[in-house]
Amino acid sequence: MPDEFIVKLESCNQVLLTTHEQPDADGVGSILGLAWRLRGLGKKFRLVVTPRLPGFLNFLDPEKWIEPFDADIHKNIAAWPDCWVLADASELSRLGPLKDSFLASKAAKLCIDHHLPGDDAGAFDIVILNSGASSTCELVTQTLGISMEMPLPMAQALYAGLVDDTGSFRFPCTSARAHKIAAALLERGVKPDAVHRELYNQATPAKMRIAGLAFERMQLHCNERLAVMTVSLADMESVGAIHEDLEGLVNKPMELRAVEVSAIIYEKLNSGVKVSMRSKSRVNVNAVCRSFGGGGHRLASGATLSGDIASALESVVPVTIARIEQDLGL
Repeated sequence: MPDEFIVKLESCNQVLLTTHEQPDADGVGSILGLAWRLRGLGKKFRLVVTPRLPGFLNFLDPEKWIEPFDADIHKNIAAWPDCWVLADASELSRLGPLKDSFLASKAAKLCIDHHLPGDDAGAFDIVILNSGASSTCELVTQTLGISMEMPLPMAQALYAGLVDDTGSFRFPCTSARAHKIAAALLERGVKPDAVHRELYNQATPAKMRIAGLAFERMQLHCNERLAVMTVSLADMESVGAIHEDLEGLVNKPMELRAVEVSAIIYEKLNSGVKVSMRSKSRVNVNAVCRSFGGGGHRLASGATLSGDIASALESVVPVTIARIEQDLGL
Protein backbone atom coordinates (compact mmCIF):
# COMPACT_ATOMS: atom_id res chain seq x y z
CA MET A 1 0.00 0.00 0.00
CA PRO A 2 2.76 2.49 -0.88
CA ASP A 3 0.39 5.16 -2.22
CA GLU A 4 -1.75 5.15 0.91
CA PHE A 5 1.38 5.13 3.07
CA ILE A 6 2.98 8.15 1.41
CA VAL A 7 -0.28 10.14 1.25
CA LYS A 8 -0.83 9.64 4.98
CA LEU A 9 2.80 10.39 5.84
CA GLU A 10 2.84 13.62 3.86
CA SER A 11 -0.53 14.79 5.20
CA CYS A 12 0.66 14.80 8.81
CA ASN A 13 2.39 17.76 10.44
CA GLN A 14 4.36 16.13 13.26
CA VAL A 15 5.91 12.76 12.47
CA LEU A 16 7.82 10.54 14.88
CA LEU A 17 10.21 8.11 13.17
CA THR A 18 11.51 5.08 15.07
CA THR A 19 13.13 1.74 14.37
CA HIS A 20 13.96 -1.37 16.38
CA GLU A 21 16.19 -1.54 19.45
CA GLN A 22 19.93 -1.71 18.78
CA PRO A 23 19.43 0.01 15.40
CA ASP A 24 21.37 -1.10 12.34
CA ALA A 25 22.15 0.61 9.06
CA ASP A 26 18.88 -0.49 7.45
CA GLY A 27 16.69 0.81 10.27
CA VAL A 28 18.62 4.06 10.57
CA GLY A 29 18.83 4.57 6.81
CA SER A 30 15.08 4.02 6.50
CA ILE A 31 14.02 6.62 9.07
CA LEU A 32 16.57 9.11 7.76
CA GLY A 33 15.33 8.61 4.21
CA LEU A 34 11.78 9.35 5.36
CA ALA A 35 12.97 12.32 7.43
CA TRP A 36 14.67 13.95 4.46
CA ARG A 37 11.41 13.72 2.48
CA LEU A 38 9.54 15.35 5.38
CA ARG A 39 12.14 18.08 5.61
CA GLY A 40 11.63 18.92 1.97
CA LEU A 41 7.91 19.29 2.67
CA GLY A 42 8.49 21.58 5.64
CA LYS A 43 7.03 19.09 8.13
CA LYS A 44 8.06 18.75 11.77
CA PHE A 45 9.68 15.43 12.59
CA ARG A 46 11.67 13.68 15.29
CA LEU A 47 13.80 10.54 15.12
CA VAL A 48 14.26 8.54 18.33
CA VAL A 49 16.35 5.38 18.62
CA THR A 50 17.04 3.14 21.58
CA PRO A 51 19.41 3.01 23.27
CA ARG A 52 21.38 5.29 20.92
CA LEU A 53 22.79 5.64 17.42
CA PRO A 54 25.81 3.31 17.10
CA GLY A 55 29.00 5.30 16.65
CA PHE A 56 29.85 3.77 13.29
CA LEU A 57 26.54 5.06 11.90
CA ASN A 58 27.08 8.69 12.93
CA PHE A 59 28.13 9.53 9.36
CA LEU A 60 24.57 8.88 8.17
CA ASP A 61 23.17 11.69 10.32
CA PRO A 62 25.14 14.85 9.48
CA GLU A 63 22.26 17.05 10.69
CA LYS A 64 22.25 15.32 14.13
CA TRP A 65 18.52 14.69 13.96
CA ILE A 66 18.60 11.35 15.79
CA GLU A 67 17.81 11.46 19.50
CA PRO A 68 18.99 8.67 21.83
CA PHE A 69 16.09 7.42 23.92
CA ASP A 70 15.92 8.94 27.40
CA ALA A 71 13.15 7.88 29.77
CA ASP A 72 12.86 11.39 31.24
CA ILE A 73 13.19 13.41 28.05
CA HIS A 74 10.78 11.17 26.16
CA LYS A 75 8.27 10.42 28.93
CA ASN A 76 5.55 12.36 27.08
CA ILE A 77 6.59 11.36 23.56
CA ALA A 78 3.26 9.60 22.94
CA ALA A 79 1.45 12.94 22.80
CA TRP A 80 3.84 14.66 20.38
CA PRO A 81 3.20 13.11 16.93
CA ASP A 82 0.10 12.96 14.80
CA CYS A 83 1.87 10.18 12.87
CA TRP A 84 4.22 7.52 14.26
CA VAL A 85 6.27 5.46 11.79
CA LEU A 86 8.03 2.24 12.77
CA ALA A 87 10.60 1.20 10.17
CA ASP A 88 12.47 -2.11 9.78
CA ALA A 89 10.30 -3.84 12.39
CA SER A 90 6.66 -4.87 12.60
CA GLU A 91 6.71 -6.50 16.03
CA LEU A 92 6.06 -4.08 18.87
CA SER A 93 8.42 -5.92 21.23
CA ARG A 94 11.29 -4.67 19.07
CA LEU A 95 10.47 -1.09 20.11
CA GLY A 96 11.90 -1.83 23.55
CA PRO A 97 11.16 0.94 26.05
CA LEU A 98 9.19 2.90 23.43
CA LYS A 99 6.52 0.19 23.20
CA ASP A 100 4.28 1.56 25.97
CA SER A 101 4.38 5.07 24.48
CA PHE A 102 3.53 3.66 21.05
CA LEU A 103 0.49 1.83 22.42
CA ALA A 104 -0.63 4.92 24.33
CA SER A 105 -0.24 7.31 21.39
CA LYS A 106 -3.31 8.47 19.48
CA ALA A 107 -1.19 9.17 16.40
CA ALA A 108 -1.78 7.46 13.08
CA LYS A 109 0.53 4.43 13.12
CA LEU A 110 2.47 3.40 10.04
CA CYS A 111 4.86 0.50 9.49
CA ILE A 112 7.32 -0.26 6.69
CA ASP A 113 9.33 -3.45 7.01
CA HIS A 114 10.90 -6.35 5.12
CA HIS A 115 10.91 -8.95 7.90
CA LEU A 116 8.53 -11.89 8.04
CA PRO A 117 5.20 -10.76 9.53
CA GLY A 118 4.59 -11.21 13.23
CA ASP A 119 1.41 -10.94 15.24
CA ASP A 120 1.25 -7.15 15.58
CA ALA A 121 0.17 -6.04 12.10
CA GLY A 122 -3.20 -5.06 13.51
CA ALA A 123 -1.54 -2.41 15.68
CA PHE A 124 -0.87 -0.25 12.60
CA ASP A 125 -3.21 1.82 10.46
CA ILE A 126 -1.14 1.39 7.31
CA VAL A 127 1.49 -1.28 6.67
CA ILE A 128 4.01 -1.86 3.89
CA LEU A 129 5.34 -5.34 4.57
CA ASN A 130 7.35 -7.26 1.96
CA SER A 131 9.61 -10.03 3.18
CA GLY A 132 10.81 -10.52 -0.39
CA ALA A 133 12.57 -7.15 -0.37
CA SER A 134 16.31 -7.03 0.32
CA SER A 135 15.94 -4.32 2.96
CA THR A 136 13.58 -1.76 4.38
CA CYS A 137 15.68 0.89 2.64
CA GLU A 138 14.71 -0.76 -0.65
CA LEU A 139 11.04 -0.41 0.28
CA VAL A 140 11.49 3.21 1.42
CA THR A 141 13.28 4.08 -1.82
CA GLN A 142 10.57 2.43 -3.89
CA THR A 143 7.87 4.25 -1.91
CA LEU A 144 9.49 7.68 -2.10
CA GLY A 145 11.05 7.36 -5.55
CA ILE A 146 14.41 8.77 -6.62
CA SER A 147 14.42 12.27 -8.06
CA MET A 148 17.15 14.62 -9.20
CA GLU A 149 16.39 16.74 -6.14
CA MET A 150 17.23 13.94 -3.68
CA PRO A 151 19.79 15.32 -1.18
CA LEU A 152 23.06 13.42 -1.05
CA PRO A 153 22.75 12.56 2.69
CA MET A 154 19.35 11.01 1.96
CA ALA A 155 20.72 8.91 -0.90
CA GLN A 156 23.71 7.86 1.22
CA ALA A 157 21.53 6.76 4.15
CA LEU A 158 19.33 4.64 1.88
CA TYR A 159 22.33 3.15 0.09
CA ALA A 160 24.03 2.23 3.39
CA GLY A 161 20.99 0.31 4.55
CA LEU A 162 20.73 -1.48 1.22
CA VAL A 163 24.41 -2.44 1.28
CA ASP A 164 24.39 -3.65 4.88
CA ASP A 165 21.27 -5.81 4.71
CA THR A 166 22.38 -7.48 1.47
CA GLY A 167 25.84 -8.21 2.90
CA SER A 168 27.37 -5.95 0.26
CA PHE A 169 25.14 -7.60 -2.36
CA ARG A 170 26.15 -11.18 -1.57
CA PHE A 171 23.20 -12.46 0.52
CA PRO A 172 20.36 -14.46 -1.10
CA CYS A 173 18.00 -11.48 -0.64
CA THR A 174 19.98 -9.53 -3.24
CA SER A 175 17.88 -9.03 -6.36
CA ALA A 176 18.11 -7.27 -9.70
CA ARG A 177 15.80 -4.63 -8.21
CA ALA A 178 18.24 -4.04 -5.34
CA HIS A 179 21.09 -3.50 -7.82
CA LYS A 180 18.98 -1.11 -9.89
CA ILE A 181 18.12 0.94 -6.80
CA ALA A 182 21.78 0.97 -5.77
CA ALA A 183 22.77 2.21 -9.22
CA ALA A 184 20.19 5.01 -9.06
CA LEU A 185 21.48 6.09 -5.64
CA LEU A 186 25.06 6.10 -6.95
CA GLU A 187 23.89 8.40 -9.72
CA ARG A 188 22.77 10.80 -7.00
CA GLY A 189 26.42 11.08 -5.90
CA VAL A 190 26.88 8.34 -3.29
CA LYS A 191 30.49 7.11 -3.05
CA PRO A 192 30.43 3.33 -2.41
CA ASP A 193 34.00 3.19 -1.14
CA ALA A 194 33.30 5.91 1.42
CA VAL A 195 30.15 4.15 2.66
CA HIS A 196 32.01 0.83 2.91
CA ARG A 197 34.82 2.42 4.96
CA GLU A 198 32.36 3.96 7.39
CA LEU A 199 30.33 0.78 7.79
CA TYR A 200 33.09 -1.81 7.97
CA ASN A 201 36.46 -0.19 8.66
CA GLN A 202 35.76 1.48 12.00
CA ALA A 203 36.73 -1.38 14.33
CA THR A 204 38.56 -0.82 17.60
CA PRO A 205 41.10 -3.10 19.31
CA ALA A 206 38.33 -4.00 21.78
CA LYS A 207 36.16 -5.25 18.92
CA MET A 208 38.99 -7.49 17.72
CA ARG A 209 39.65 -8.79 21.23
CA ILE A 210 36.01 -9.67 21.95
CA ALA A 211 35.85 -11.47 18.61
CA GLY A 212 38.94 -13.43 19.62
CA LEU A 213 37.32 -14.49 22.90
CA ALA A 214 34.14 -15.52 21.09
CA PHE A 215 36.06 -17.58 18.52
CA GLU A 216 38.22 -19.20 21.20
CA ARG A 217 35.21 -20.73 22.96
CA MET A 218 33.09 -21.33 19.85
CA GLN A 219 31.29 -24.68 19.96
CA LEU A 220 30.61 -26.82 16.91
CA HIS A 221 27.65 -29.20 16.86
CA CYS A 222 25.88 -31.50 14.43
CA ASN A 223 29.04 -32.54 12.57
CA GLU A 224 30.20 -28.90 12.47
CA ARG A 225 26.99 -27.73 10.78
CA LEU A 226 26.16 -25.49 13.77
CA ALA A 227 28.59 -22.95 15.24
CA VAL A 228 27.67 -21.28 18.54
CA MET A 229 29.54 -18.37 20.14
CA THR A 230 28.87 -16.91 23.58
CA VAL A 231 29.80 -13.53 25.05
CA SER A 232 29.17 -12.48 28.64
CA LEU A 233 29.16 -9.01 30.15
CA ALA A 234 32.30 -10.02 32.02
CA ASP A 235 33.96 -10.91 28.71
CA MET A 236 33.17 -7.48 27.30
CA GLU A 237 34.35 -5.71 30.43
CA SER A 238 37.61 -7.65 30.39
CA VAL A 239 38.59 -6.24 26.98
CA GLY A 240 36.78 -2.89 27.18
CA ALA A 241 34.19 -3.85 24.57
CA ILE A 242 30.58 -2.68 24.24
CA HIS A 243 27.59 -4.35 22.60
CA GLU A 244 28.17 -2.33 19.47
CA ASP A 245 31.43 -4.28 19.05
CA LEU A 246 29.43 -7.48 18.50
CA GLU A 247 27.90 -6.10 15.28
CA GLY A 248 28.45 -8.53 12.41
CA LEU A 249 30.26 -11.12 14.53
CA VAL A 250 27.57 -13.77 13.98
CA ASN A 251 28.40 -13.83 10.27
CA LYS A 252 32.05 -14.82 10.66
CA PRO A 253 31.60 -18.59 11.38
CA MET A 254 29.69 -18.81 8.10
CA GLU A 255 33.09 -18.70 6.43
CA LEU A 256 33.70 -22.26 7.68
CA ARG A 257 32.99 -24.79 4.93
CA ALA A 258 30.77 -27.16 6.94
CA VAL A 259 28.81 -24.58 8.92
CA GLU A 260 25.18 -24.16 7.85
CA VAL A 261 24.00 -22.13 10.86
CA SER A 262 25.87 -19.65 13.04
CA ALA A 263 24.58 -18.34 16.36
CA ILE A 264 25.82 -15.91 18.98
CA ILE A 265 24.36 -15.74 22.47
CA TYR A 266 25.28 -12.74 24.55
CA GLU A 267 24.23 -11.15 27.82
CA LYS A 268 22.19 -7.96 27.66
CA LEU A 269 22.93 -5.01 29.90
CA ASN A 270 19.82 -5.16 32.05
CA SER A 271 18.81 -8.81 32.10
CA GLY A 272 18.42 -11.81 29.87
CA VAL A 273 20.35 -12.85 26.79
CA LYS A 274 20.06 -12.13 23.08
CA VAL A 275 20.31 -14.90 20.50
CA SER A 276 21.23 -13.94 16.94
CA MET A 277 21.26 -16.57 14.17
CA ARG A 278 22.31 -16.78 10.53
CA SER A 279 21.82 -19.51 7.95
CA LYS A 280 23.73 -20.01 4.71
CA SER A 281 20.71 -21.00 2.62
CA ARG A 282 18.89 -24.17 3.54
CA VAL A 283 18.02 -23.96 7.24
CA ASN A 284 15.10 -21.86 8.44
CA VAL A 285 16.49 -20.11 11.52
CA ASN A 286 13.39 -17.93 11.68
CA ALA A 287 11.44 -21.02 12.75
CA VAL A 288 13.96 -21.59 15.54
CA CYS A 289 13.82 -18.01 16.82
CA ARG A 290 10.03 -17.83 16.63
CA SER A 291 9.82 -20.84 18.93
CA PHE A 292 11.51 -18.61 21.53
CA GLY A 293 9.33 -15.56 20.86
CA GLY A 294 11.67 -13.92 18.35
CA GLY A 295 11.54 -13.34 14.61
CA GLY A 296 13.25 -11.84 11.59
CA HIS A 297 14.03 -13.46 8.25
CA ARG A 298 14.20 -17.07 7.16
CA LEU A 299 18.02 -16.87 7.03
CA ALA A 300 18.63 -14.20 9.69
CA SER A 301 16.68 -14.03 12.92
CA GLY A 302 16.97 -13.36 16.61
CA ALA A 303 15.26 -13.73 19.98
CA THR A 304 15.60 -12.49 23.53
CA LEU A 305 15.48 -15.03 26.35
CA SER A 306 15.29 -14.68 30.09
CA GLY A 307 17.88 -16.45 32.16
CA ASP A 308 21.60 -16.79 31.53
CA ILE A 309 23.86 -18.00 28.74
CA ALA A 310 24.02 -21.56 30.11
CA SER A 311 20.23 -21.96 30.14
CA ALA A 312 20.00 -20.41 26.66
CA LEU A 313 22.52 -22.90 25.32
CA GLU A 314 20.62 -25.76 26.92
CA SER A 315 17.37 -24.78 25.23
CA VAL A 316 18.49 -23.26 21.91
CA VAL A 317 21.12 -25.76 20.75
CA PRO A 318 18.87 -28.87 20.68
CA VAL A 319 16.07 -27.01 18.88
CA THR A 320 18.53 -25.67 16.31
CA ILE A 321 20.08 -29.08 15.72
CA ALA A 322 16.61 -30.58 15.21
CA ARG A 323 15.82 -27.85 12.66
CA ILE A 324 19.10 -28.43 10.82
CA GLU A 325 18.39 -32.14 10.62
CA GLN A 326 14.85 -31.49 9.41
CA ASP A 327 15.74 -28.94 6.75
CA LEU A 328 18.78 -30.85 5.48
CA GLY A 329 16.97 -34.20 5.54
CA LEU A 330 19.51 -35.83 7.85
